[in-house]
Amino acid sequence: MKTNIYFLMLFMSITGVAYAQENQSAANEDRVFDLPTNEINKRFFIALDKGDKMQVELVDMRDLAHVGNIDSLLKIFLKDLSPLKDSLSDELSVKRIDYVMEPPAAKKIRIRQARPAGKSFLIQQNDVAALKLEQDTVHFIGVVPVPGAKTIHRYRISFFLNRLDDLATYADGRLQARLVSLRENVYSNWVKGDKGMMHLKKDYTISSKMPAGSIYSHGDYLAFTPTANIQNYKNYFVPSFSLGATVITGTMGSTGRTHEFGIYWEPNFFFGKNSEGKVKTYRNDFLTLVYGGGPGRKEVEKKEPYLQYVFSVSYLIHRSGDYFDKHTFRAGVGRMSLFEGKTKIEPVLYFHEFFKGVTPGIRLIQSF
Repeated sequence: MKTNIYFLMLFMSITGVAYAQENQSAANEDRVFDLPTNEINKRFFIALDKGDKMQVELVDMRDLAHVGNIDSLLKIFLKDLSPLKDSLSDELSVKRIDYVMEPPAAKKIRIRQARPAGKSFLIQQNDVAALKLEQDTVHFIGVVPVPGAKTIHRYRISFFLNRLDDLATYADGRLQARLVSLRENVYSNWVKGDKGMMHLKKDYTISSKMPAGSIYSHGDYLAFTPTANIQNYKNYFVPSFSLGATVITGTMGSTGRTHEFGIYWEPNFFFGKNSEGKVKTYRNDFLTLVYGGGPGRKEVEKKEPYLQYVFSVSYLIHRSGDYFDKHTFRAGVGRMSLFEGKTKIEPVLYFHEFFKGVTPGIRLIQSF
């Protein structure tokens, strides 16, 4: 019995040491070739050819000015990689290459590649060819000095490619041109694209999940949101537009929350004849406050913040004609979103004083 206990203790001590050594090795490797997720504050995506893309991750936006010419860095990388080309000859394997440029140590390269578990094929005109569905990945990790401080910031520039060999075709000046465009326009206007990403209005190839590339909750931002609307009021169909601003706050991820606070000026237009029998436009202006709340943005599934609760209240601040009573309010509860959130349908109630003359209606809101 004692012999069995000694053997068990010996076996556990050996496997424990081996497990600790394996974990320590993996941890050391990750420290060299990966960046901690909480170190990066800015993340941008730059569209390249045929679904390829470049990703830029920074601690501070000012670091981009000190990265250097990306086309030159790419040429140096390709030269350093050339002795290893034979090990990358399998076109169907999915490759990940990490390239670290942190002085004073020599540059480091890590290559990982694996074949997909299944096989895919393309059949075209009776020809059968093997099909690769996953992209290859190349990560550049470097450091830049922080002006006025005795410290450095790390950055990572990544490429996601259908074919690793295509990387050489991008060393023609276009990458540096995109980074210059990002640096010069990052704080200009951002617009929401078809897939929910925010795009730089002056360079639509540059995108981010949040304006200015923020990836954490301090990425709260102010959006200017003009809309065109049409609603029914009693027996009238009333066109209108709204101008205002929305403050979006919250955190990313499935466990976060998103809150939107908006204030808008909304003129409504009625058309009728005056005492002289001539057609006249009657403008009635509302001041509208909107609140929405719901789960935060998810990484993939949600293309925009999903607002579980949306409430709006409007007050008539300018009256023309006898269409609305004095002190008219409009209240909206809930909105149905269509077409990536560009179009919304909102049920509303019009009333004046303390819920006198209640009239239901429907608003159609088109965002731009």
